[in-house]
Amino acid sequence: MKKFLAAFAIVLLFPAPSLAAAEIVPGSVINLVARDARIPVTISNPDAFPVEVTLRAESTSFRLEVQEEVAVAIPAQSTEVAELPVRAIANGPVEVRVWLEVNGQRISEDQLLTINVNYDVELFLLVSFGVAMFALMIVGIIRTTIKLRRRNIG
Repeated sequence: MKKFLAAFAIVLLFPAPSLAAAEIVPGSVINLVARDARIPVTISNPDAFPVEVTLRAESTSFRLEVQEEVAVAIPAQSTEVAELPVRAIANGPVEVRVWLEVNGQRISEDQLLTINVNYDVELFLLVSFGVAMFALMIVGIIRTTIKLRRRNIG
């Protein structure tokens, strides 16, 4: 009977270790303007001990492809930013479902990240900048030529 009471007291005083309490911090809407990028996902660890988790994700649309899962070590009572590699396939709004796992077991609820994919913007801005620079060069050459002609005539 004493052994039973001692075992019962140990179970009450020292509960079995539970899974980590790490969680994904909700964020704002993300604008993706490149074909290949890394989406930042903030993970917090309120526990008094460090934890290593795996961030997994799944796109709810064909417009965005999640490349791989990410392993993250989070110090005790702090936050860490995991960078989720993705590839844009088409433009438009996309929701990405993310969750945390430890040893293949889910430890967090699913969070939805809202992402606006505009992967053509990068190319458009680059071409626009090139055209503007070319136009400025042409205007400068024409202006210089006109000034030199006026000096030679007058």
